[in-house]
Amino acid sequence: MSRTLKTLLASSLLCFSVQAQTEGEVITPFDPSELLEELPPNVILLMTDDLGYGDIGFEGNKWVDTPNFDKLAESSIRWKNFYVSPVGSLTRASTFTGRYNIRTKVIDTSLGRSMMASDEITLAEALGGAGYKTGLFGKWHLGDHFPMRPNDQGFDTSLIFRGGGLGQPSDPIENEGRYTNPILFKNDNEISTVGYSTNVFFDAAKEFIAEANDNQQPFFAAITVNVPHAPYSDVPESLLKKYQAKDLSGWGDDADTDTLARIAAMIDNLDQNLGELEAFLESQKLSKNTIIVFCSDNGPDSLRFNKGLKGKKGDIYEGGIRSPLWIKWPEKFTQGREVSDNVAADIDIMPTLLDACELGTPEAFEFDGRSLLPQILETDKTLPERPLVIQWHRGATPVKHHHFMVRQGKWKLLNPSNPLEARLDSRNYELYDLDNDPGETTNVIKEYEDKSVELLNIYNSWLKDVTETRLRDRGTPYILVDREKENPLVLTWQNRISKSWNYAEEGFWKTHFEHSGRCDVRLEFPLDFDRDLANWEARLTIGRDIYTQKVTKNAQGITFTGINFNKGKHLLKAAFISPEGNELVGAYQVRVLHR
Repeated sequence: MSRTLKTLLASSLLCFSVQAQTEGEVITPFDPSELLEELPPNVILLMTDDLGYGDIGFEGNKWVDTPNFDKLAESSIRWKNFYVSPVGSLTRASTFTGRYNIRTKVIDTSLGRSMMASDEITLAEALGGAGYKTGLFGKWHLGDHFPMRPNDQGFDTSLIFRGGGLGQPSDPIENEGRYTNPILFKNDNEISTVGYSTNVFFDAAKEFIAEANDNQQPFFAAITVNVPHAPYSDVPESLLKKYQAKDLSGWGDDADTDTLARIAAMIDNLDQNLGELEAFLESQKLSKNTIIVFCSDNGPDSLRFNKGLKGKKGDIYEGGIRSPLWIKWPEKFTQGREVSDNVAADIDIMPTLLDACELGTPEAFEFDGRSLLPQILETDKTLPERPLVIQWHRGATPVKHHHFMVRQGKWKLLNPSNPLEARLDSRNYELYDLDNDPGETTNVIKEYEDKSVELLNIYNSWLKDVTETRLRDRGTPYILVDREKENPLVLTWQNRISKSWNYAEEGFWKTHFEHSGRCDVRLEFPLDFDRDLANWEARLTIGRDIYTQKVTKNAQGITFTGINFNKGKHLLKAAFISPEGNELVGAYQVRVLHR
């Protein structure tokens, strides 16, 4: 489904929802002055990358200076029990669709398992269909290629890096992992930028907001920064010196002091950008009617102070899946209130924002989440209890009972099996009473066997439901090869289907050529690869067609020129084969340039 059709569908669904809400009501004559008084709210979503629950001063961190986050917390509605997935792609899929990530085809962070199905209706498409200007600045991680890029999925403007982060295989080779002056993609076109990446993303967001404000158009800005995600080699120098000179003892258990100083510098810089954004909104007279939503995508990537929560990124324990959720709207919401009697999750963000924008929460969107707005607006209201389920592990298919948790009320059942294994390696179920044991120190499964059976049955029903969403559309999405939509097309390990993210593993890309044609294809050696592959064979396979070429001494890559290709679905492979035929080195990137 094209972006235009999806936006029209989202718009019609929202119109139907609003109409349904007004059926049976007495319609009063329209007063034009009401339009001026009730402007639709603007929306800013700020999502961090690997920021822990305890990395902010307001949540008890005494090592990093975060005055602007602390101020935001004090002026927001704060959800005490808010859940995300153990890794970022899954959280992003659920946040932008209001649906469990498995339904969207996003089940992992790489190897083609982080490409969101293009028929999902996103928050950007829904708000865009209601007249909002939409922009994404930072990390997308839900597909690098047509039709899965941000601009294909509802965003009018985007400034992003590809894949899961700067310094990863999806990054342009020339970028060399830089966070400062990074090579980014603006509206799908590669550009050079100046400045630290967090500053670049915030500056672009402010420019976008100013333009929307000048045009008197409501906006949705998703600022999804890549901090404090590794690598840590490139951080703001002055802030690094500040924290290298500071006593950081007691903050981290499994990270060295220099790494902690670099993480602190990233967070401090992020806080400064938040303060500048708030001041900018005030100068534009946008503060009162702008909703700011803040959350992280998962827990911290190292064991450090996390407000007593157990575990870290990748874990199904609270430290890996609990995030702050702060929502600020000065014009409507009571400031500084904490909601502690309900559990919420990333799937609730989209329905909550559509509800806050008075666009309803249409059933046709098939949300798994729900609007939190009733409990936000009414302090004495409590939403009905409902279960939440989270599951993540490596592999191409969700495995029953493997690394999952289900929470209902105060109870949490989990199986902390090894998520780095695609197969289930253990069934050591644990049950916790989180009201009395938020640190998950005492497993009470033997004392409450009936409760564990009840929660396990909830999980079993959930897994059956979410995995049956796409019975006729299984597997990772195809990358559409179209000279008009993406030229050049650069395939990377991010979306290569393989056993692991490793040049020694054979793999392939699922491609669907939208037309026949002719192209040049360049195979790049793995980054920092120090072997000379002279006399090896470069091998390119497109469907049943195989092309080979000898590698010359000191070659930096191999280009196949004038390749004819046919319309249709083809598996594309690219590798270098040793003269003996017993060793394989997968191409790091494959650049397809249409003629």
